[in-house]
Amino acid sequence: MHILIVEDDPVQAQAVAGVLTRHNFSVSVVNDGEAAIRFLQAETVDAVVLDWHLPGMSGIEVLKWIREGIGEKYGVLFLTSRVQELDVVHALEAGADDYIAKPFRSDELVARVHALVRRLVRNAGDKAIRAGEYVLDAQARTITLRDADIVLTTKEFQLVATLFNNLGKILSRELLALTAWGRELGAESRSLDTHIYRIRRKLKLHPENGLRLTSVYTAGYRLEPVAQSVSDA
Repeated sequence: MHILIVEDDPVQAQAVAGVLTRHNFSVSVVNDGEAAIRFLQAETVDAVVLDWHLPGMSGIEVLKWIREGIGEKYGVLFLTSRVQELDVVHALEAGADDYIAKPFRSDELVARVHALVRRLVRNAGDKAIRAGEYVLDAQARTITLRDADIVLTTKEFQLVATLFNNLGKILSRELLALTAWGRELGAESRSLDTHIYRIRRKLKLHPENGLRLTSVYTAGYRLEPVAQSVSDA
């Protein structure tokens, strides 16, 4: 999972980055609002940890840019010394998903970031997704291949829905584990790999069906479209 930290205090930024890195998050750090916007225009993240007081643009202004320009694609957690009720209300009404006061507690920060990513994954994909020869309906919890239903377990469907909602993106093992199990799996666990194997087999993820699911070494998995040749069409 890729987290952007927007924090102008280098000591605070290092502390937050250290905590998240130790829990297997991929972390990027910028120190002002304009740098945050440039980063988000060029890179993909799963969540933003945002300070309120920043040089130039405030955290609230960055948040409003995110919600107006990008929408609800990822979550935003405010981490700030402003703890008055009016400040919390202002941030939440502007579109923040969560709010933590400084000084933060490490375990609480990690738990809230995990919960934020899980919530976004669960809420993703209200509309049917058409990809290759497949149609996934998250609300009905169904997936079809050329109008034929594919029967999946609950965990398999959760993984498939996350992959379909992120076509072309590399999804970390940690994020996929959180999607289906609600927690990270130990390094020795093969449960995720077993479920991915079953998904490949049940969905018949072959080029002729327009999608392929690949393992990206040390990174995770990616579901991506496959261009069909004229002879296959």
